[in-house]
Amino acid sequence: MITPSLTESPAAQAMPPGFEDLAIVRGRGMRGWFRRHPKTMNAVVIGVYVLLTLWVYPYAFYDLGRGALWLLPGYAVIVAALCFRRSHPLSVLALVALAEAALLLFYPWQGVQMWGLCFAAYAVALQRGLLVGLITGLPACVLGYLSFLRTEIWTERHGPSWWMENYYDPMGLSEFESLSILAVMMFFTVGISAGIGAAVRRGRSHEQEVLEWARRNQQLAQVAERNRIAREMHDVIAHSLSVMISLADGARIVARKDPHRAGEVLEELSGTGRTALGDMRRVIGVLREGQDVGAARRPIGESLEELYENFRQAGLPLTVSLTGPALPEDAGFGLTVHRILQESLTNVLRYGRQVTAVSVQIEHRPGPEPSESRRLSAQGLSAADQAALGMPSCGQVVLTVTDDGVHPAQGERRESVGSGQGIHGMSERAGFYNGSVYAGPAPRRGWMVRAVLEPPQKG
Repeated sequence: MITPSLTESPAAQAMPPGFEDLAIVRGRGMRGWFRRHPKTMNAVVIGVYVLLTLWVYPYAFYDLGRGALWLLPGYAVIVAALCFRRSHPLSVLALVALAEAALLLFYPWQGVQMWGLCFAAYAVALQRGLLVGLITGLPACVLGYLSFLRTEIWTERHGPSWWMENYYDPMGLSEFESLSILAVMMFFTVGISAGIGAAVRRGRSHEQEVLEWARRNQQLAQVAERNRIAREMHDVIAHSLSVMISLADGARIVARKDPHRAGEVLEELSGTGRTALGDMRRVIGVLREGQDVGAARRPIGESLEELYENFRQAGLPLTVSLTGPALPEDAGFGLTVHRILQESLTNVLRYGRQVTAVSVQIEHRPGPEPSESRRLSAQGLSAADQAALGMPSCGQVVLTVTDDGVHPAQGERRESVGSGQGIHGMSERAGFYNGSVYAGPAPRRGWMVRAVLEPPQKG
């Protein structure tokens, strides 16, 4: 059961973590560090590519001699292109594919390491998705495979390569067969690179959705908190000012006939003002971090009898009746009952004219004991079934405030300062206890407010 006290409202109980906190968690670790330093990440990627290239280049120099120097411009083009893989992934992939194909024309065994194409395919899948990465990356592999077809021409010109002499000849594979194996490996490697990029893209998208959810959740919590504070301030200010205005009007009239009685009314006015000031300080105090809010579970002047007496002193001809056992000793539920009655009587004081009688009826209809409710549930009777059989699964508290005065039309009431907030606040408070509020004309004359609440269960 959510207790709608000043310190235990739903917004106060479950304030979600800020999206800034999630962003901090998201940015931890090496991945987060590299994402915050893209230039460093570029340097790492280029460094890895250069190291892998240096692994192959000595064998190219063995086969081509000084002719291997012609491979260096192609490597330089790939290195320069990879620096822009984040901002122009498709263009970089196309340029790298052309450079790799050109390198294969000079040295078909360059295909043992086409890591530039892998990095480019990863960047495309990361920025545009897996499908785009595969559609653009695999044709680039086809371009490279077509370059392998020039192997026989290369062999006639340069003779068997170091790779054939040391790796594939002992395995009984022809040069074309060995290069075909390399082509298949290149297809798989580029596809895996694109898949990794797509997986990272999905992870980042999920992180962004979580951050957006946290941002919206925090905004909703802030709105709920502002509404809660506004409701509490309205209850304190509207009630206190209405009583003070009535007492001030009464003191002005009484002063002409009985100056001594006017002094008593002014003392009551002063007391009401001090009580209102105390309530205001309490509301503001619990909003400050580190304050002891244990005493703020119920309003100052918590006794309903004191509330009734304040309105009687303000001039309301008030009668009160209580049917059933005493109300549950629950701080939040007591605050809800107090605020609904306070707002209802304040509206009578503010808007009622020619009021000769005001009635407050509190009816407590207790539900079954928890053990009995569990027994009925064990027998297969749901809460709806119990209610249909006249055995409600929980109790009810019905608050009814009626008067016989003349009230302004509903449209006129809305034009008043602050009107509508109180009734809306009562409905919100009742909703915390699965309740409802009716506020409107009484069946015969006057105004009626009827609130039905479900008190918290014991045990």
